[in-house]
Amino acid sequence: MISNHLGMVEALRPASNELAAAVEQFLAAGGQIDVAKPPPPPKPVVYVPQEPPAPKPFVRRRTEAIPLADPTPAELREEKRMKRVELVMQLAKTHTQKEVIIATGIARRTLLSMSKEFGFSFKRGHPEPTYTNDPALVEQIKACKEQGLSRRQACEKLRIIHTTLSRIVDRYEIDYPKSKAGGSRCAA
Repeated sequence: MISNHLGMVEALRPASNELAAAVEQFLAAGGQIDVAKPPPPPKPVVYVPQEPPAPKPFVRRRTEAIPLADPTPAELREEKRMKRVELVMQLAKTHTQKEVIIATGIARRTLLSMSKEFGFSFKRGHPEPTYTNDPALVEQIKACKEQGLSRRQACEKLRIIHTTLSRIVDRYEIDYPKSKAGGSRCAA
């Protein structure tokens, strides 16, 4: 190595002289210095495109039916719910909401949401009026008053609503007093 520092070159000169003397002594003794061949140049990298993947083997599909799995708990709940809905729909045709509650034990709010969701309605709770004309009903109302029945009891007996009773009492000026607040009322 050639150094541009002359002091360093002079410092390494004794080692260089020793090495040169050793080489002369080796050659004088009949030694030979082999000159190594340079290694062959590296092979160039050749990029080969990959082969496409092998096609998947053909698999025949099953021709026999696979047995159905057991229903999940959610499917069982939905099936049970639909059975309840069918029962309630059948009862709603001929029963009032209160009668369906008593028969099935289903809460009122649940019945209302069922009727809204599935589009059915219950039989009306008020009884259908049995009267055809007011004069005949006037006589029946007077008879109930003579028996000492309250207005509510008269409505139940005649199968009319309180509004109809009040309308007829006002129209025909029947003296049918209302029960007094805090008076002796019947709970039935």
